[in-house]
Amino acid sequence: MRLIGLLNYIYTLKMKTLTLLFSLFLMCPLSVWGQSADELLSKVSDALSEGKDDYAVSLFRQAANAGEDRTEMFYWTNVDKSSEVAPRLADVLAVHYKEMRNYDKAYLFYKEFLQRHPEDVPALVSCAEMEMMRGKEKDALKTYEKILMLDADNLQANIFIGFIIIPKPRRIRRSSKKTIKR
Repeated sequence: MRLIGLLNYIYTLKMKTLTLLFSLFLMCPLSVWGQSADELLSKVSDALSEGKDDYAVSLFRQAANAGEDRTEMFYWTNVDKSSEVAPRLADVLAVHYKEMRNYDKAYLFYKEFLQRHPEDVPALVSCAEMEMMRGKEKDALKTYEKILMLDADNLQANIFIGFIIIPKPRRIRRSSKKTIKR
């Protein structure tokens, strides 16, 4: 009986170890085993010169995950800002910086994207979010108003405007003043 229990314990321990190793393998980003940002950016440059914009954007996204500083420098120095793919690359960097919670840089790249696509509602919403995260509520209000001019049914803009513009009922204000006085 003890031998069976011991074998069962060893088997369970071995399976837990294998499961842990397998899950670590899946969770580890592919960029660890993949190519460096410089190698990817070299391929981005080649793809752009060959006119393979979709492939270039995909590689650019991978490069941003591998090394955002190098990717940003590549954008500023090697990308023709008048090309059709430039706003898409700016959007990749904006989304990346937003995910990394670097709101200043995300805002910068959303503004870069909006220079070419000023009526893109999802980009305007993201830009307004970045303005809020940067503490620029007045700018965010203007951006949300612009969004509502383009899309009156935009839920996020309506919620924001509703919280800012629609004042609380007087009875709620009075009861909060009574609570403060107590």
